[in-house]
Amino acid sequence: MSKQYINVNGVNLHYISKGQGELMLFLHGFPDFSHIWRHQIDEFSNDFHTVALDLRGYNLSEKPSGLESYEIDVLVEDIRQVIEGLGYSSCTLVVHDWGAGIGWTFAYRYPEYVQKLIAFNGPHPYTFMRELRTNKNQQKASEYMKWFQKQEAQDYMERDNFSGLRKLVIDPGVKKGYLTADDVQAYMNSWENGSVLSMLSYYRNLKIFTEEELQRKSLFPLEEEVLNIPVQIIWGNQDPTFMPENLDGIEEYVPNISVYRLAEASHAPQHEKPQEVNDVMWNFLNK
Repeated sequence: MSKQYINVNGVNLHYISKGQGELMLFLHGFPDFSHIWRHQIDEFSNDFHTVALDLRGYNLSEKPSGLESYEIDVLVEDIRQVIEGLGYSSCTLVVHDWGAGIGWTFAYRYPEYVQKLIAFNGPHPYTFMRELRTNKNQQKASEYMKWFQKQEAQDYMERDNFSGLRKLVIDPGVKKGYLTADDVQAYMNSWENGSVLSMLSYYRNLKIFTEEELQRKSLFPLEEEVLNIPVQIIWGNQDPTFMPENLDGIEEYVPNISVYRLAEASHAPQHEKPQEVNDVMWNFLNK
């Protein structure tokens, strides 16, 4: 597995890669980084050129200042330029959490760049806004997004050797046995790179909390109603962040969709249940 950089859209982005062949591009979420895809990179690198990106503002990628550097249009353009910069015209796109928000928007905007989309616990921009308007459990679960827009959230996450982030990611992973000591150190190293402010800038650009904003149909601007590429959803049903009702009626917007639910997994099935996840991915890719 090699560590490399690519200059796109005015920033240097770090990525890890392995294998040769067609491109399989992985996009992580908050507060993760490329390491979260380690099991999938090992699994699929015999058949694909697997590339796991550190999104801008994360880990070893550049951390530009200003909220405008983390607007959705900028994040989407990063991905387009990464695909082209790696020498490809399309990819299999694998996404999670914030990476899924970017990935859904990218696939709608540039469907010709996405052969297949695999999304982990990152709701469709239409169904999420619907649930945020109508589902009290989702409204409660999303309160953290408001808090992340405040300075006190950054202070909480950074103090006492990143205790807030450790409680969110490391403690559950160690308790359940899917994070090793090496994984823990990798996460700590990524946060020590000074990225908490830039990671939170993604949330500080969200405008979804006033009554007027909640009436928007989509979390991010989408020009089309329907996405026609093949999509596989892999969803941990114990996710405290996104309610499972986000999947209800999703076939209205994504007719060529398969959904696989993991009853015992939480927000990040890709490292909670890697073998089961990899099997589902293979089944989808081989269709």
